[in-house]
Amino acid sequence: MKHIYTGTKKTKQRKRTRGWNSVGFVAFIMVSWGAQMLFSGCATTGPEKKQKAVSSIEGFHKELMKNLNQITETLTALNQIETPEKGDLYKPYQNFVKQLNRTTDNSLSMDRHATAMATKGREYFDTWEKELSNIMNAELRTKGAERRGELSATFERITRLAQEVQMTYQPFLSDLTDVKTALGNDLTPRGMAAMKPYISKANKDGEIVMVKLQALADAVDRATNALSSRVGL
Repeated sequence: MKHIYTGTKKTKQRKRTRGWNSVGFVAFIMVSWGAQMLFSGCATTGPEKKQKAVSSIEGFHKELMKNLNQITETLTALNQIETPEKGDLYKPYQNFVKQLNRTTDNSLSMDRHATAMATKGREYFDTWEKELSNIMNAELRTKGAERRGELSATFERITRLAQEVQMTYQPFLSDLTDVKTALGNDLTPRGMAAMKPYISKANKDGEIVMVKLQALADAVDRATNALSSRVGL
């Protein structure tokens, strides 16, 4: 009887083990399947890439307009040093320094947004190109490729215009910084008189920068409209 009991006990243990192994295997399959569904669901698709690209373009456009307004503020502050209220050069000079610092910060922020826009745009167009191969209809695939090429060219134009802005913006900021330093060391009527030719040049250079910034902002605005999902733009 003792041997029979022991055998029965072992049989029950084996059944219990098989039962738990079966449950564990099913649980493992369910967890693995769920994880696969989760990760496949998280894969970024073309439409999501497009929305990210549009958002980055809109953010870049805001930065461009902010820079345009700030350059105006900085040049206004610089010109006010020549005609100070109550004959005190120090107060308008302080305002000029503050506005120039803001312009410099805005320029750096604009550069970061430009980089982000270029990255998001490249990801979008790369995804678009890959997904074109999944379209079985040859005519639709051709039309998609044409449209992709058209919008990609728009992005490339923005990149070229942004480079042109940089070529004028950085020397402009450098000259303004030099004026700030020179005036700070000789903030006197004679020192101000010596700065007049450089202030005049800064105003002319500022106008060129703003024209290029506006052209870039217009191109970015057109790209935003071209990519937007909103109807009626």
